[in-house]
Parts: sequence; structure tokens; C-alpha cells
Amino acid sequence: MLIGLDFDNTIAGYDRVFREAAAAAGFPGAAHAVTKKQVRDLVRLSPEGDIAWQRLQAEVYARRMAEADLIEGVPAFLDECRRRCWDIAIVSHKTETAAYDPDQINLRHAALAWMEAKGFFTKSGFGLKRTGVTFCATRAEKIARIGQLHCAAFVDDLEEVFAEAQFPAGVERYLYHPGQPMPTGAYLAFSDWNALGSHLFQRLG
Repeated sequence: MLIGLDFDNTIAGYDRVFREAAAAAGFPGAAHAVTKKQVRDLVRLSPEGDIAWQRLQAEVYARRMAEADLIEGVPAFLDECRRRCWDIAIVSHKTETAAYDPDQINLRHAALAWMEAKGFFTKSGFGLKRTGVTFCATRAEKIARIGQLHCAAFVDDLEEVFAEAQFPAGVERYLYHPGQPMPTGAYLAFSDWNALGSHLFQRLG
């Protein structure tokens, strides 16, 4: 059994990091934002608008990647997959560098370093295979990779991924969506990993 997982905002959480980075940069009200989306909306109100947001993203995903949180419930999910001898594939839409990062830090290397620090690839940690991580330059490439892997299920935080006509029909779709209201579509949506995992393990056996 192979389960596919997205990376950004599905495994790695950035709410706190974006809040702290935006507050440090002096964006009004950023210190009181709770979610990444709230930070984004505040930053886009600045004179530079979306450019300012892209610069902040570059800082978080490059220089501050090590500060990202492992989302609650993910460790238990990975442990249960390992207990069942199910394989995990991480398929992420992530470019090599960010356009607005002056240092052009490799975002993929930063993400892999974060996974290593969290014990993703050690026997005493989650025991995933480093070769099971794929970074894709485009969403289309990501969807094609999911199909090539023949995942039994895929977990993502973006509805748009599952809405793509090319998304493989035989792959069960699980949306991780911690906010409200809960969206509906051609997928199963859950607000937390514990509920998502419970349903997935029961359904796939």
C-alpha cells in the first residue's frame, strides 16, 4: 500500500513562522494573525501588495524553513503507516528557488534538511525513504507523478489539486483543511490529521 502526501501546509506548518516573520518585518497587525492566510491578507494590504507577500514567502520557505512546525497528528499518522508496513511518498509542488529570494537558496534542499531534522529518514524516526520524496516544478508535473506512483490515496491541503481533470481517478482524495467552513467536493475533507487518519485506515484496511 502506498499513501501519497503533499508537503507544504499538509506536513509542514507555517502559521507561526509567517506571523513571526511578518511581525519582524513591521507589517501592522501581523503579530495578532493566527493563520498563514490571515498574514497573507494583511501583507497584501501593504503598498507593495502581492510583491511583499512573495518576498515574505521567499524568506519563510528559504531562510526560515528550519522553524516550520510538524503539523499535529502527522507523527501518529506516519507511525501507524509504518506499523502497517505501508509506504509513504511525499510529492510536493516546490520550485528550486524563489524569485524574490536575493540569496536564491534552494527551497528543496531546505525542505529535505527540515525532514532530516525531524527524523523522517531514520529508523528511530519515521523510517521514510529519501527516494520517496519528489519535488515538482508545476502542479501538472505533481499530478502526473501521483499517477505514476499508483498511490492508493493522496492527502493535500489544496482543493485545486483534486479538481484538476488529470488527477488520477483511481486515487482516493483526502483534503486536509483545518479552517472553517469545511469545503465540499470530489474528495473527503477533514479538519485534523487524527480524524483523517482514522477514516483512511478504516477505509483502506
